[in-house]
Amino acid sequence: MFLEKTVFYYGFEQAELYELTALQRAEYFECIARLLAESEQNTTEAGKGAALVRLNTESNAWLVSRARWNGNREADVEEIYHQILSEWPEKALSQAAEKVMMLSGLDVDVKAEEQREYEAAEGPEVKQSAGS
Repeated sequence: MFLEKTVFYYGFEQAELYELTALQRAEYFECIARLLAESEQNTTEAGKGAALVRLNTESNAWLVSRARWNGNREADVEEIYHQILSEWPEKALSQAAEKVMMLSGLDVDVKAEEQREYEAAEGPEVKQSAGS
């Protein structure tokens, strides 16, 4: 298998995470689209807020479950997904999902935005001449 992997540490626990396969990356975007469509059915502000939290949690659990499954393909991926949803704290789930996104090259937009913010904070580059 050609997938990169890393070890994710949270407190005293650790978990091996693999990058997503090309097909899993495509399925991830399908998952996001499905979750977004479901969340748009909420009409109240409270409903929209709750749907956004659920979307974030479920999409992160989806990412982490596939990254864990890539290390043990004999396991049931849906079982891993539901175990992560029911047992992992939100902070660990967010941090692990971020690692999977970095491993899988899905954090490009985040990196580009961070670079733009950095460049804006630095301001225009000032070149000094040899005589100054």
